[in-house]
Amino acid sequence: MPALKPNRRTKKTRNPRKRTLPPALKRAVRLVPTLGIGAAVVVVGAWLVISGEAGRFVDYTKHQALQMSAKAGLRVENILISGRARASRWALERAAGAQRGMPTLAFDPYRAKERLEMLAWVRAATVERRLPDTVLIHVAEREPFALWQYQGEFSLIDAEGVVVTRWKLERFWKLPLVVGEAAPKHAAEMIRLLNDHPRLNRRLKALVRVSDRRWDLRFKNGIVARLPEKNPGRALSVLARLDRREKLLDRDVIAIDLRYEDRLVVRTRAGAKAEDGKSGKRGDKSASKPSKDT
Repeated sequence: MPALKPNRRTKKTRNPRKRTLPPALKRAVRLVPTLGIGAAVVVVGAWLVISGEAGRFVDYTKHQALQMSAKAGLRVENILISGRARASRWALERAAGAQRGMPTLAFDPYRAKERLEMLAWVRAATVERRLPDTVLIHVAEREPFALWQYQGEFSLIDAEGVVVTRWKLERFWKLPLVVGEAAPKHAAEMIRLLNDHPRLNRRLKALVRVSDRRWDLRFKNGIVARLPEKNPGRALSVLARLDRREKLLDRDVIAIDLRYEDRLVVRTRAGAKAEDGKSGKRGDKSASKPSKDT
């Protein structure tokens, strides 16, 4: 009987002196290279931001991309402006930032709209960028409405009371003249009431705002008509009727006070016959009442 050979595949026994790392520590060791790379990226990124190199790199890349688009045909060749009557074309193009030959994609229609609406003559603007080569600008201009005098200076205002310009006002002298600090914001309503009485309107020199409460009408012959704070339209109708029937504004009168509902006070020059009216009728005596405002 042959002898049995010993099994050479013997089970290896662990060396009690050799120590193994815990699993958590092993995972941490494996993450060291990744964390090192991440930290390096963060440090480099922070340096780029702090030094400004990142911004310059982005700007450079953007500039190069826009130049490439322009070479490909996306450049401004046509700037079409509509709605312009008084604002200069040069001012509109400059405010919009549109230049022929610039990359079309570099033109920002939203910022152009904001800048255009900051111009004095422009009330509203619409801006479009149409690829490949066109910029469309439509403006709604402010309409001249009246001249405003305050502290010796004249300005042109629109119906909203916005100051349009203080230059070259000679062509607007036929517009109504309003006077006083608060006159612009109330002028539109009063001027529209006066437009219903063309006879008064033709003889009017200025509308004066008094204490930001009411109006005085100053006529070309020096007569002053004092209107009430409330319901000035009714007082204008009374004045227009008296002037049409009795030629009140052609008489030797200094002032006409229409602030009282129950009577009309007419102040004449010294030596002239005085008149007083109730409900628009003539009287034999003059009546005047001291006023708190002038």
